[in-house]
Amino acid sequence: MSDLTDHFSPDYRSSRERFLRAAERRHAAIRSYSIGPRGPHGEELAIDVACLGPRDSPATLVLSSGLHGAEGFAGSAIQHQLLTAQLDGLDWPHAMSLVLVHALNPYGFAWLRRVNESNVDLNRNFLRHPDEHVPCPDYDRLYAAINPTTLHDTEERQAREALRAFVAEYGPRRLQEVVSAGQYRHPRGMQFGGQREEATNRILRQIVRDQISAERIAWLDVHTGLGNYGDFVLLNSAAAAVPAIERGRAWYGAAVQSVAGGDAVTPVCNGTVDLGLAREFTDGCTLTFFAQEFGTYDPTRVFRAMRADNWLQHYGDAESENGRRIKTELLEVFRPTDPTWQRTVLNGGAHVIRQARHGLAAGSSID
Repeated sequence: MSDLTDHFSPDYRSSRERFLRAAERRHAAIRSYSIGPRGPHGEELAIDVACLGPRDSPATLVLSSGLHGAEGFAGSAIQHQLLTAQLDGLDWPHAMSLVLVHALNPYGFAWLRRVNESNVDLNRNFLRHPDEHVPCPDYDRLYAAINPTTLHDTEERQAREALRAFVAEYGPRRLQEVVSAGQYRHPRGMQFGGQREEATNRILRQIVRDQISAERIAWLDVHTGLGNYGDFVLLNSAAAAVPAIERGRAWYGAAVQSVAGGDAVTPVCNGTVDLGLAREFTDGCTLTFFAQEFGTYDPTRVFRAMRADNWLQHYGDAESENGRRIKTELLEVFRPTDPTWQRTVLNGGAHVIRQARHGLAAGSSID
């Protein structure tokens, strides 16, 4: 490849084709899980899994992409780079397996939405429904400002005033918590966590049961949109003192942030995939799960892009000039067109993969 940015694909369909082709050239065992809905060109939408190495390996590295749909471009590019350009130089241990899970939310990836076909944020869906649904009265109170039915100037001024008044009283971090934590009451609202297990939830649990059974597992799930432009952090939802956080700090250093510790780029969220999937592993399994989050633009711009896209889905016309403008902006805040950003992401992804590989092998007989 002439440039690192060539690992980025222009859309879901080409991203999937390139991933499968690269996995086939590696002689990976491939399994695809179709979700039913079709893409904008009538194409199949599926979660694809490529496995390399022995099924009974004592250690496995899992690299997943696209849980938040439109964020999937970066994770897919990192996976493609690993398969086509990085793997040969990693001195990969024969007894360590690699599992690549491509496009956990293929609908959102294909249609440029952060959520799935049911308007569900899948990283708020991994909990027991409805027993673990957490009420959010502040979200209810701000619902109209967060989820407008119109983007006309008068209503927008009123919405901004309501949000500014809330920030003045409670602070910007509290507004971030209200908007981001996940809500289970408003199906048309942003950050809707769903009312039942979504297809991706069930498929991903099945993937764990069928294909991931090692004693030591490192899992990296790639996201974009939070943090400093081009930089990354590694997020885990567990309490700061748990062993997974300590292993992460030993492997990845200062990039690790404990969300429960309160000083991460994101507040505590409900129904996250790391805590939800932890229930699927046996007691003897050592799981080190982190979301690698790459920063793009400031949080206000990202929020406005998501907010406008939610309005477009329920009240707008995606084929209109305004609809196309909204989609262009949503794509930009989650996959900037800046080649420098894209190269930085690919370098950061490759760096953390190396760290995970060495962390898994350290202190064992598989290196």
